[in-house]
Amino acid sequence: MVPLSILDLSVVTTGTRPAAALRNSIDLARHADALGYVRYWLAEHHNLASVASPAPDIMIGQIAAVTNRIRVGSGGVMLPNHAPLMVAERFKMLEALFPGRIDLGLGRAPGTDGATAYALRSRLDRREGDDFLERLHELTLWETRDFPPVQWDARSASETGHLVSAYFEAVNREELH
Repeated sequence: MVPLSILDLSVVTTGTRPAAALRNSIDLARHADALGYVRYWLAEHHNLASVASPAPDIMIGQIAAVTNRIRVGSGGVMLPNHAPLMVAERFKMLEALFPGRIDLGLGRAPGTDGATAYALRSRLDRREGDDFLERLHELTLWETRDFPPVQWDARSASETGHLVSAYFEAVNREELH
């Protein structure tokens, strides 16, 4: 059998509310899992009336919780819209909850119109231009732990080392209840 996968936008059709589109995505994922599909990926789009899922990581958790075998992931997380640490932490947490079933697909497009892209990115930091490769490198550093030493001064006290860590271990879902 040819391996089949689904890329879902959680489309909001005429006369359908966004909540119904999200429930439809969950139902479709259950059906795809029962039929033996290999992957179910969710897209990230912002401020669009026709798309109900601006947060694929949230939907990934919902879908992985109601399916048994299918891999669930993002197609993709638009890295320029997010702090790399947050992406790393969220997907490590999903992987801990659903070991071996989570995929992280990344993109560099805004996933929206210019005004919304500005609103998403205006408070992240003051990086200029296309910083996708810089953010991708930062994201991989959270996985490999191969950070360069960090030098910083706080009231004349100088320290060297890593400032933040993202660690998660596999967890049995039943232990969370």
